[in-house]
Amino acid sequence: MNTQKIVSGQNTYLSIDLVQINQKEKSFYIGKIKASDFLEIFTVRPAQYDLEKHTALLNSFPEESDYYEHLITEDKTKIKEKDFQREANTERISSISKFLNEEEYAFFPNTIIANCELINNWEDYNLNENSSSEDYFSITDKPNYLSFLKKNTDNDMYSLYIPFIKNSVLIIDGQHRLEGLKKTVDSIQNNYDLIISFLIGFDRSIIAKQFYTINYEQKPVNKSLLYQLTGEFARDMNELSFMHNVAKLLNEIPESPFHGRIKMLGVTPRNYPEDKKRLLSISQAFFIDSTIRFISSKAKNTLYPPIFLKFYKDVNEHIIIVRTLARFFNAVQTIKTDWAQPESSVISKGLGVTALLKVFSFLFQIILKDKLEGDWNRVKDLKTDTFIEVLRGLENVDFSSDGPYGKTGGEASITKIKNGIISNLSFLGSPSNVQNFENDFRENYLLWFNEKIQNVGV
Repeated sequence: MNTQKIVSGQNTYLSIDLVQINQKEKSFYIGKIKASDFLEIFTVRPAQYDLEKHTALLNSFPEESDYYEHLITEDKTKIKEKDFQREANTERISSISKFLNEEEYAFFPNTIIANCELINNWEDYNLNENSSSEDYFSITDKPNYLSFLKKNTDNDMYSLYIPFIKNSVLIIDGQHRLEGLKKTVDSIQNNYDLIISFLIGFDRSIIAKQFYTINYEQKPVNKSLLYQLTGEFARDMNELSFMHNVAKLLNEIPESPFHGRIKMLGVTPRNYPEDKKRLLSISQAFFIDSTIRFISSKAKNTLYPPIFLKFYKDVNEHIIIVRTLARFFNAVQTIKTDWAQPESSVISKGLGVTALLKVFSFLFQIILKDKLEGDWNRVKDLKTDTFIEVLRGLENVDFSSDGPYGKTGGEASITKIKNGIISNLSFLGSPSNVQNFENDFRENYLLWFNEKIQNVGV
């Protein structure tokens, strides 16, 4: 197992060899890192971790600036007012430091458990586990906190590339050992290898569950503080858990346009038939990232507001969210037969699905105001035929992999596809200037909708 620093442009990365560990058909990874390196990149503070992440996303995706600026403000408030830092036991840290400094056989044979976020889940970048490191480093507009996991072609090992910056890795278990190492002399840190277990490619609700299990069920911890910390590990854990279940339902229901199309927990099942494997075109993490704002109060007063917040807050209406998403994408696959051909079309991949969801947000608000007269109760009556009607013109959009939208990745490509869809929809007047359409939409629909949901979820 090797670990080395790689410089790409102005950025430095840690390249770490990993072994894949399979348990109950799920995987995590084990590697070793020099203590002096790991002490430079870890944090035990989820709020700080999220602040760094959202700041990077703001810089990478300026179209979403209103949304990420809101999250950044919230992150800063958490850090200032209620930053649950998982207060360390100073006596225990001193004991560990003394153990490391004075004992000849000062081993840590148990692993540090950590989480980092992958660019691989951002399928708009067209990366997968078999991509090369050159593919990763060639992406100039990637958020700089994202790591990249690839499978080595000549053996069963994996390589993980982690940005060598502060707070790029979130610690789930091992805080005291790391804080003890901080208090040792440089000669120890520079010659001390740490065993790290990486839980990567999972959404934060899974990470929160791991944190809870390790720190409550296995250790005596203040339960009230633990609940607060768990909430910090999975910001809006209930929302994540709910969207996890939505993705699971859409993936399992035979009538769903996403049936057998979502890589649950980001992995392809072992021994999966090739004819089914080719249809796994979008990861669960990417699907959740693209839809969670539809139920999040934090997305109020943004260009893409929480259109399903009213239904999310009423457990009896949760099914409306699943049905409406399924009916919209059933309309998409009816109009565009290449939905079933992800090997030659981007429409059912991360790029296309995210662009379609942005268009869907516009369409939903217009339909609610103009067709349903603002009556939430009539949303359940929206059928696939309704969405086929409002999507007329989608058949003219070229989603082929060698077409205008299949060559690049990133937010710019998603915006380009979204604009291409809007400019072809006769229901929207086939606007030649999408910016003018969005300005008119803000004035005539978005203000109305945000006012309509202002007290929902309060």
